[in-house]
Amino acid sequence: MSQLSNNLDKMKKNLSLLCTVLIVVILTGCNGGDSQSNRSGDLYAGDPDPRHVRVSWTENPAEHAIVSWTTMAPSTENIIYYDTESRSGDLSAYRFSTESERYGKITMTPMDETEGVPPGWYHHGQLHDLEPSTRYYLVVESDGEATEEYYFITAPTGDEPIKLLSGGDSRMGGDKPRYAGRTPHVDRQAMNRVMSQLLEENPDILALAHGADWGTTADWRHLYWWFEDNELVKTSDNRLLPFIVARGNHDEEIGFQESFWLAEITDQISFGYYFTTRIGSTVLFTLNSEISIAGDQREWLEEELEDLISGDSAPKWLMAQYHRPAYPVAKEFTRHEFTRVRENWTPIFDQYQFDLGLESDGHVLKRTMPIRNFEPHEDGVVYIGEGGLGVPQRIPVEGLWFVQEPGFSASAHHVWLLDITRESIDVKAIGENMEVIDEYTVRPKNRNIDL
Repeated sequence: MSQLSNNLDKMKKNLSLLCTVLIVVILTGCNGGDSQSNRSGDLYAGDPDPRHVRVSWTENPAEHAIVSWTTMAPSTENIIYYDTESRSGDLSAYRFSTESERYGKITMTPMDETEGVPPGWYHHGQLHDLEPSTRYYLVVESDGEATEEYYFITAPTGDEPIKLLSGGDSRMGGDKPRYAGRTPHVDRQAMNRVMSQLLEENPDILALAHGADWGTTADWRHLYWWFEDNELVKTSDNRLLPFIVARGNHDEEIGFQESFWLAEITDQISFGYYFTTRIGSTVLFTLNSEISIAGDQREWLEEELEDLISGDSAPKWLMAQYHRPAYPVAKEFTRHEFTRVRENWTPIFDQYQFDLGLESDGHVLKRTMPIRNFEPHEDGVVYIGEGGLGVPQRIPVEGLWFVQEPGFSASAHHVWLLDITRESIDVKAIGENMEVIDEYTVRPKNRNIDL
């Protein structure tokens, strides 16, 4: 009996040890080993508090803005409170308020659920009749739960100096890019911190022209973490950096339209995402390289330009942003998606003497020499890009004529800082450590356009 008793005691000890090991393994797997895994989506599941507050600009950002946010539970009363003076979150003190116009449950795929992101609900509302060059403080409320107070600055209507940021391809990051929260998007987070610091140091930065490919897909498991990481862009005093939204080949899913509603623009053509933005004496055309570019979109572009140039207030500067580059430096130059941009859009840029083309997609840094009619020309268009806001960077192809001196190319995460005055556009590529990787000055053109 004593031997049996000893064996039973050993079995109990072994069983206890096995249970302890299993518990440790389970807890380790749940907690993960990186910062993004620790921000588990389950933390916010069923949470009615509004989060992911953001501002988008479309045609007239001096007078209009779209405010969007997320809740992790359905809500029936969703309100934006705003004012030109800080009210420190006292909802009764704000002079203006408006209800959200678009609200719904974010589409979830089986993989979204497997990845552990919580169900979410999107909310969008519009602010109209704003004053130009003005701080607007805002709070959003969903079913009685309110955010802290944020602010943004509207665009000017005159020709005073402004600054913009430009960049794209923020869809991944880290040493081993994988889906959603399993790998922290460290490079994307680093570039978000760079943009926040630039905004702190340059209060005249007004917006980010985002050249698309926001996430690996536009499914919720990717956009959720994009919005979480975007919280890093806010300044220490809660200033928001508005987006000027472009759509790319990794933005095809329905989640993009749910998360980036552009009011009449997307109500009329839900997948369109092309429009004109006027910021003082600068006009930026946002184009969509992922749909037909030779039909309605090209016709629209030509009509918009003819109206602009022949109008009473012709712009000083003309720029276009779109995803697929006309002059790629990391992908095959003759691929159809690039050739069709050169065939259909760059002749229009040449005719109307555009100053800059803002491109993405290549996961590389480039600035071309000035180009007109597919060859070097001192009064040609300079094309910058190609997407460095977090996605792993590629190596530029050697020997390409269009990035020879005075052009430039490199493999480096970056965002472009555009310093726009009446005399010039100074462009700087800013790297992960706030270093200036490349800089160039664009001089104004004497536009003499035969219509």
